[in-house]
Amino acid sequence: MSSISQRTLTVTTGKRASIKLDQPTWHAVEFLAHERGQSWQEWCRNVLVNVDGDDNQTAAVREAAMAGLLGATIMPDFQDRAEQLALQEANALMRNSGTMDDKLLNATLKRAKVQGGSDFGGFEVLFGFDEHGADFVVVKNRIAGGLNFVLHAPN
Repeated sequence: MSSISQRTLTVTTGKRASIKLDQPTWHAVEFLAHERGQSWQEWCRNVLVNVDGDDNQTAAVREAAMAGLLGATIMPDFQDRAEQLALQEANALMRNSGTMDDKLLNATLKRAKVQGGSDFGGFEVLFGFDEHGADFVVVKNRIAGGLNFVLHAPN
């Protein structure tokens, strides 16, 4: 189990806050602060400015750290995602592309006519015609449970 450590910072003139977090959460706070060009103290102050005096300041920092990590590493920024979708829509090849999980891809390939492919170790590229006769290219991910990328050229 991770050890808990306490850090103290000044939040307002003369007011101090003591925050107790496990080491992985402190690493998350430091990562997020660094990403914004801040010290961990500045980052925590920005979180705590919205916390009422009666609220648990440690819980607020922990929640902000986890939400920040999710936003930085797992869930793309909404604005960046919107920009990427707009760029994709403007590109003729990318407009008709997308991802499929293994189950959907296997069902799609059963109805398609695969003409050929190439093995690249970690992924395989397949090409042919879908069930309606339209050209397609699949980048089949060899990582179990990973997503596969499909380019589709409608007739």
